[in-house]
Amino acid sequence: MSYAQVQPTLTRAPTQQVVSNTPEQAQANKIKTILGQKVILDFRYFCHDDTPSRQCRTPMTEISPALLELLSAHNIGGVILFSENIKDVAQLITLNYTMQQHMVKKGRPPLFIAVDQEGGRVARLPATMLSPFAGNMAIGASFHQHGTAFAQNIAAHIGQTLLPLGINTNFAPSVDVNSEPKNPVINIRSFSEQPQHVAAMGEDFVKAMQRTGVISAIKHFPGHGDTYIDSHTGLPRVAHTRSQAMAGDVLPFASIINGDSAPAMVMTAHIQYPSLDNTTVMDKKGQMQTVPATLSKRIITDLLRTQLGYQGLVVTDALDMGGIAQFFEPEDAMVNAFQAGADIALMPFTIRNQNDIQEFNRFMERVAEQLRGSKEDRDMLTASHNRISKVKQRFQLQKFVGKPQSWWIDEAKARGDSLNPNSHKRKGIQLGKALSEAAVTVLYGKSKLPLTHQGWLALMPDTARCFAFESAVVKSFNTLGVGAADIQFGCLPLTALPSKRLTKRLISEASVLVVGDITPEHANYELGGLDSKESVAKRASQSEVHAFTKDMMQFAKSKDKTVVFAPLRMPYMAGEVKPFTDIAIATFSYVVTVEPGLNEVSVGQGNSPVVNSHVFNALTQVLTGQLEAQGRSPVTMTPATPESKQK
Repeated sequence: MSYAQVQPTLTRAPTQQVVSNTPEQAQANKIKTILGQKVILDFRYFCHDDTPSRQCRTPMTEISPALLELLSAHNIGGVILFSENIKDVAQLITLNYTMQQHMVKKGRPPLFIAVDQEGGRVARLPATMLSPFAGNMAIGASFHQHGTAFAQNIAAHIGQTLLPLGINTNFAPSVDVNSEPKNPVINIRSFSEQPQHVAAMGEDFVKAMQRTGVISAIKHFPGHGDTYIDSHTGLPRVAHTRSQAMAGDVLPFASIINGDSAPAMVMTAHIQYPSLDNTTVMDKKGQMQTVPATLSKRIITDLLRTQLGYQGLVVTDALDMGGIAQFFEPEDAMVNAFQAGADIALMPFTIRNQNDIQEFNRFMERVAEQLRGSKEDRDMLTASHNRISKVKQRFQLQKFVGKPQSWWIDEAKARGDSLNPNSHKRKGIQLGKALSEAAVTVLYGKSKLPLTHQGWLALMPDTARCFAFESAVVKSFNTLGVGAADIQFGCLPLTALPSKRLTKRLISEASVLVVGDITPEHANYELGGLDSKESVAKRASQSEVHAFTKDMMQFAKSKDKTVVFAPLRMPYMAGEVKPFTDIAIATFSYVVTVEPGLNEVSVGQGNSPVVNSHVFNALTQVLTGQLEAQGRSPVTMTPATPESKQK
């Protein structure tokens, strides 16, 4: 008997087992069983003591019997992993194998085991397990020269890495069309501002990912690219007309869904899109809100399923995000999402301790009670359950436990052998290098390249980027036959702003000023861990950093220095600083890898961490004439203004 034919009931206490199984009870148990399959939970942290749920920060790297019992008792459909759940190859495989094996032994369907592994800034696996790629917008910068080659190759490499680790679902790629310069959450996660380009790269990414056996989920439907609010913290609103929506935001989804390899999943966005659904609902504070896409039947059922013809699984973005959690109670959010047409609720309830497990039991009871009342809801649940079973069978999720756990560990370690030039790991390193080199883009000032000066001062967003740039500069000059002792290099991190007097003195002593910019501002957890706690605590705001760097660039220009502006994230600011810069080079990525140890190429640093970056290597090679930039910006280089969008 296949797992799809198994219809187990929930584990009951002994006193419940003597009660006759009435038709009402049978129906209730069936609904609970189906309901569990429609849930993907996170166990990012779990505390075995009495630590309050909101204070628990103990990473769950080994699953407890209580959590295993929760998975099987509620017939849970899947688990999403975060970086906190991942230490090393053996630990990760053991964790995933333990969960899947438990479900099989209990006669339950195998789990979706998911991650957000987009590449670029959204990546859960450490660099020791999967090469940190530059990301979607870097792929977009290579599009005019290489087409969809990098989208295919990187998706295939990610999928080939994930599956042997026991991860069968990847919430990627983002196919949002980034048309808002001040978008705080999508930006370089988007391939382009051109819908057709996004569609082409997204379709081939999905196809390559799913060929490896890993489920792909395109996101965030109907399109999160034209927002200036982060749905992790608020509820964005898109003001496009319906015709604009269909020709812009929705186009990549429609194209990919109707392509040769439709994605097994589509993830919804926590955004208001009035032209697609202007229905209002009452939030938990008693205020009327335009219904978010995640809870909209017009958007999920009428548009996505009926008009676009999507037959796969619809998964919500995480329901604990501010775009939903600030306005709706968890129970209401989950019920409304299902009634709107979503198949899977992602992270609808937070479980951090034993008490949360008991609360989750009651939560699921209440949701089941709400959804078993009408025939329409029961039919909806059955149809959704059938779609989930079909996808699990298609991707053969049970195959992971068909081989011994030790076999997967040996296989993953062989793939991760960095000493073997033909290993999967080494191929990933070469692929990451090639993407960074293909993406680097000269926005202006090409005629002023290469730079032959050996006295450089850099202003970088943080200490890790200073080390990465320093390492890259020394490597480049070494290649040109210039020794480290002959290089005059300094770098000031801008986490906490240095004094203007010191900075101007150093500029006066240098020949070249290079300013690296990360706009929108990167999060503290992306700093790299090399800045002092004091610097992070009093971290300068982005407006302060911009004012400081503009002042320094203008000063350098007045002293006849060569001024280079290097936007590492979005390039919009390059147009604004053009009057007092000579060269602008965009990388569309600021990924660095920080490892403890001695940095052999450091200039007079002694003990210092090894910080490597294909991105900074490519940037420096272009500056010194060792690499000709071939990238083309996927977004129009225009300065953003507060008045640019009124939504």
